[in-house]
Parts: sequence; structure tokens; C-alpha cells
Amino acid sequence: MSKKKKKERQSIWSNNMLKEFRNLLLYMPVPEINFVIKERSTWVSLTNMSEKHSISFLGESIGFEDVYIGLNALESSTEEYRDYMGYIEILNGVLPEEQGDVPLIRVIIKKDIAFFESLSKMAIESRILNQKRLIALNIQIDASNLKDIPAESMLNIKLPIRSVSIFQRDSFV
Repeated sequence: MSKKKKKERQSIWSNNMLKEFRNLLLYMPVPEINFVIKERSTWVSLTNMSEKHSISFLGESIGFEDVYIGLNALESSTEEYRDYMGYIEILNGVLPEEQGDVPLIRVIIKKDIAFFESLSKMAIESRILNQKRLIALNIQIDASNLKDIPAESMLNIKLPIRSVSIFQRDSFV
């Protein structure tokens, strides 16, 4: 009797993964990334002079095994992304200690568009109504300048986001 060997999780973007991801974005009619939200983190820092807070979401890519998605707010829009919802960045990232290094797509969305409030409300509603829930995001990318970038040079580049759609499904069974 042989034991199945557990597949080791990818810890960085390989050149093949970058090439596959680049080709996917270049050759789809509408370049997009789909992922399922797995958790939400809230951070608050208070002093007698200031209040800072941040909400971020973490998920897994649909169609790209071992690629994680981090979703954060863009505090202030730069001139380069003012006509977009924000941008994505492809990088090798670090997740909480128990998971370590992973291939990561960081999604940065403008804070002033009520997106995070809507997403937080959906997550809370799902949690109250039922444990079995699915919240998925579809992020459409402007990949027009991607054809000039070789796959192995994609780490740390930023690609503008055209639109974001949220899908929520609650199962009451």
C-alpha cells in the first residue's frame, strides 16, 4: 500500500506560471482575474492624535492553483491610475506565519468608492445567515501594455483595473 505524497505548495512565481498567467491575460477577450475570498483582516491603530484603520481580504485564485490574492485599499489615487479602479501587482508575497511565502497578486482598489463597505457587509451577512458561503470577485484588467513585457519580467509590475464585480452565493441547505 503506497501513501499519496502531498503536493508541496508553490512558494514563488515560477517562469512557467508567469508565462501562463501573461498568456491568459493577453489572449482572453476580456482580461480578468477571478478569486474566492477566504478571510478578512481588520487593523486599527488609535492614539490620542490619530486613528488609522485598514481592512484587507485574502483569497485564492480560480484557475491558478497556489496563487493567492490580497485585496487592499488605495489611500490616495496617483495620476497614473486616476481613470481606473486601482491596479494589480504580481509579486512573491508573505502570508501569515502558518502559511509562509506564496505567489501573490495584490489588488489595490480606490478607497473612496464604497467598494470595501459593500464587500464587508456581504461578508457579515453571509456569516450571520449561514456558514456555507461564497463571495467571489471578478477583476477586469487593462492588459494593453502587457504584450511589451516578457513573462519573466512581470514580477512587481502594476496593471490597471478597469472594473470589479462581486458575486455572493449563500447556501441555506
